[in-house]
Amino acid sequence: MKPSTKSALLRSLCGVLLCLAAPAWAQVGEVTGVVSEAKDARPLAGVKVHATSPALPSPRTVTTDERGQYRLASLPVGLYTLRFERESFQPVTREGVRVEAGRTLGVAVALQALPVSHHPFASLTPFAPPLRLESDGVAWMAVPREGDIRDRAPPWALPQVSLLAAEGSGERRYVPGSKFLRDSDLRGHGVNPTIDTEEENASTYPLRVSTASYALTRGHLERDSLPAEEAVRVEDFVNSFSPKEGGENAGPFIVDVEGFPSPSRKGYHVVRVTLRTRAAFSDVGVQLEFDKRAVARYRLVGYENPSATPPEPLGDDVTPDPVPLAAGASVTAIYEVKLIAPAIAFGVLRILYEEGEDTMWRRAHKLLPSSALRSSMARASADTRLAYVAAAFAEKLRGSPWTRSLDWARLHALWQDLGEPLVSRPDVANLGALIKKAGTLDTRKERPGADGASLDPDLLPSSGR
Repeated sequence: MKPSTKSALLRSLCGVLLCLAAPAWAQVGEVTGVVSEAKDARPLAGVKVHATSPALPSPRTVTTDERGQYRLASLPVGLYTLRFERESFQPVTREGVRVEAGRTLGVAVALQALPVSHHPFASLTPFAPPLRLESDGVAWMAVPREGDIRDRAPPWALPQVSLLAAEGSGERRYVPGSKFLRDSDLRGHGVNPTIDTEEENASTYPLRVSTASYALTRGHLERDSLPAEEAVRVEDFVNSFSPKEGGENAGPFIVDVEGFPSPSRKGYHVVRVTLRTRAAFSDVGVQLEFDKRAVARYRLVGYENPSATPPEPLGDDVTPDPVPLAAGASVTAIYEVKLIAPAIAFGVLRILYEEGEDTMWRRAHKLLPSSALRSSMARASADTRLAYVAAAFAEKLRGSPWTRSLDWARLHALWQDLGEPLVSRPDVANLGALIKKAGTLDTRKERPGADGASLDPDLLPSSGR
C-alpha cells in the first residue's frame, strides 16, 4: 500500500471515529459555581457538593477549593439535585437543576452558619430543624413501640454480668475495678452499661491506652488457651490497629468520625471516634456530648469507668482526667448509639488541652455530623470496620452480653469481609487467625434464658437465676 493511500485511510478512519464520538460528547454537560458564607460572602473551602439524578448510576461528590469553587464535569443530560454541606453550616439543596448537552451551568450558593454556642462546654445549642440527610442514605430507625420510647430504658448502672460461664464451673460475675491494665492485673472492670441520654448525655473516656491486653491475649491463644475474661480490655484491642490519617481539623487536633448499623445489636449504630494530635501536648482530655433529640441511648465500648457514678460534664470548674499526648498520637473509641430522630449532627466532641509550659486550659470542639453514619457496614471505611471487628473480638472474649447475637463464625466472616489488601496485612491477618483460634477454644456455654433473638436489645439478658 502506498504511503499516500495509507494516510488517506487513516484520515478517513479518524473522521468516522470522531463522528461516532460526537453524539456521546454532546450528551454531557457540567455544573460549576462558588460557595460562600451568607454573612460576609467569604468563599468557603471544604464544602461537599453532592449531585444526584436518575441519569447518574451513583451519586457524584466534589469538594470546593480554597476559593470556594467547585466543578461537576461530564454529567449526563438530565435533572439533578445538588446538596451543599459543610460542618457548622446549614445545608442547602437545589432541586431541578437542568444539565444540558455541551453547556456549563453556573450555580452559586451561600451557606448560613449554624448557631453554635461560644461556651465550648455549654449544652448543645439548637441545631437547624430536624432534617433527614439523604446524601449517604442514612437508615434512621423507627421505634415500633407504644408510648414513650424511653419507657424501657435501663437505669444508669446495670448489673455487670458475664453472659458466658466456663463449662463445668459456677457463675462468674464481673467486679468493677479502678486501675489500668498491668500484665498481672486481672481484676474485672465490668462491662459498661447503656445510658439513657435523658439521665446523662455526656461521656468521657481516658486517653491513656496501651496494647498490653491484646498482646497478652495473643500469647494465650498462641498457647491454645483463652485469656481470663477480666484481663481483656477492648480499648487495647481497638488501638492495636492504627487507622489511616484522615478526618477534619478541630483546633490543633484531627477528628475522624464514622458509623454504621451494628451487626450485633439491632437498632443501634456503631460509631468510631478517632482523635489524632498534630503536635505534642502536656495534657489532653475529651468528652463526647450527645444531642438528646437525636440519640436516645449510648454505650461506650471499653474504657470501663471505675466509678459507679455518672461522669460530670466538663464545665469551667470541672476538668477531665488529663494525659500527655505525643505529636501524631491517635486514640480511638467505639460507641453504640441508638438514634431516635434525624439531625444535622448527633453530638459534639469537646477537647481540653494544655500546651507546653502553658498552664491555662485551651478548648476545641468538633460537631459530629449525621452524614458520617453510613447506611450499611459495607459502606463504611476499612478502618472503621476493622476497629469494630477488634472491639467485637474483645467483647466476645470477655463474655460481654452485648455481643450475645454474634457468634464466632459470623465474627470471622466480618473479618473476611474487610477484604484485600487489608486482610493480607500481617497484623490484620494475625487478628483473623486469633479469632478463628478463639472460636475453636471457647467451650463456655450461654446460660439459660440468654437467647439473644428473644431479648430486648436495650436491656441486659437475664443471668438465668
